[in-house]
Amino acid sequence: MPNALVRLAALAAMTLLLAIVPVQLAWAHAQLLATDPTENTVLAEAPLAVQLHFNEPVTPLAIGLVGGDGSSLDLLDVASAGATVSVALPAGLVDGTRVLSWRVVSTDGHPIAGALVFSIGSVSGIAPVPVASDDAVGVVLWAGKVLVFVALFFGVGGAIFSAVATLPVASRRTSLVLCLFGVMVASATLGLQGLDGLGLPLGSVFDGRVWAAGLSTSYGNTALVLMVSFVLAAVALCLRAGRGQQVLALLAGGLGALSLALSGHASAAAPEWLTRPAVFLHIGALLFWIGALLPLLLLLRGAAGHADQALARFSRFVPFAIAPLVVSGLVLALIQMGWPGSQWLTPYSAILAAKLVLLVVLFALALWNRQALTAPALAGEAIASRHLRRSILLEIGLVLVILGLVAGWRFTPPPRALAEAPLAVASEPLLVHLMDEQTMAMVFVTPGQAGPVAMDIDLTDLEGMPISPIAVSVTLSAPTLGIEPFKREAVALDAAWRVEDLVIPVPGLWELQLDIRASRFQLVTLREVLEVP
Repeated sequence: MPNALVRLAALAAMTLLLAIVPVQLAWAHAQLLATDPTENTVLAEAPLAVQLHFNEPVTPLAIGLVGGDGSSLDLLDVASAGATVSVALPAGLVDGTRVLSWRVVSTDGHPIAGALVFSIGSVSGIAPVPVASDDAVGVVLWAGKVLVFVALFFGVGGAIFSAVATLPVASRRTSLVLCLFGVMVASATLGLQGLDGLGLPLGSVFDGRVWAAGLSTSYGNTALVLMVSFVLAAVALCLRAGRGQQVLALLAGGLGALSLALSGHASAAAPEWLTRPAVFLHIGALLFWIGALLPLLLLLRGAAGHADQALARFSRFVPFAIAPLVVSGLVLALIQMGWPGSQWLTPYSAILAAKLVLLVVLFALALWNRQALTAPALAGEAIASRHLRRSILLEIGLVLVILGLVAGWRFTPPPRALAEAPLAVASEPLLVHLMDEQTMAMVFVTPGQAGPVAMDIDLTDLEGMPISPIAVSVTLSAPTLGIEPFKREAVALDAAWRVEDLVIPVPGLWELQLDIRASRFQLVTLREVLEVP
């Protein structure tokens, strides 16, 4: 066993090195920073190219220029890749409004899409941009991810456990079937990735462009390495116990952990020299822990011998899996969540919260198994063995739910990506007009959406002449959302007032109140409802 541990350490170090070699500076989930021309601009003449500026390098998947009659011109071949996507426009464009519809894939393998409206000469009517999307693709892609995870952790994980202890026949067969199934599912998710990237319906899965698009994303590398991992694990499960079988099983596990470090939100977050190894260690620890659950359950049911030996070895080695699992998980969660702010109120955070709750239960069960049930079960107590089987079965159920939650992360950007997107490109400012019998106020909220904003306030009398109050404060509340009023003082500028570091945490209807201290004895209060998208 010491020799096996040495080989495991060497293999882990080698695979970890492979995981951190292709390091690039990237944020988690690409964000559009700016466009040239800007949204809704009217140009005197047609530009030579349109530029889309992102916060990280992206690869175009589909670029189309839509005219007023709804016809679309494919411009993918004249679009460059990188942090700035430059799309060359055809010569001879007539006056009118155009829509540049685009889809790109970011470094973390997740596609994003948008449309840029601009006009040449004058604004004209334009047909709606066709939306080529299919909700069924998202559902099937999520299901495919869940099945890949199940095949990886219970199939390849079972092969890893076979390097530590003897597998029961039923467990070996189940892991083998899962590995072979994993090869098929991993290849199928490549096509689904292409459909999602191009925004095409399920019926287009046999289009060659779809599979080429899936392979062009970072998930293409993940799927290919996964398939190699499944094949090696299947071969290892077919071999007799021995040094060669152990090395092959551990190599399959190393490649399985590496595959998930090649794409996804977590591994693409900066700094990659930290996040990619953290993902590798996280997945590697899970492979050993989860992969042992089914063999132990079957052994304790008396389906095969060597139950005592397998349980003792698992109990001895599992702390070395839990420690890197917890540490790497905390590192990844801290990086993905970023500093506390309104971006925490996202579906990503909800999934993380649910996962953490289930993990607490899972860790509690594992601790109870090890501290209270393992020793009596090894001593031959039937009641302890029965309780241990039920606890392991519950662990397997919790793991399946957690895998379903984790697969949902594929469809929502992490809070850090939302926080790092510049305010200037989030949306157009909101404009609010307030007045009473003597005072008028124009309030500009930038950007015009929930999150961190700045508020600029212009104050005049009813004839439009500027006024100079002593102080100005802003109070926001959202009674329908259950949010009590909070107040911020404005700072005087040359000809206006400004509130910095203001956060509107959620969209909805907000009550805006301006308190204008016109003099020591006069306080003007203006109120208006602000709708925040």
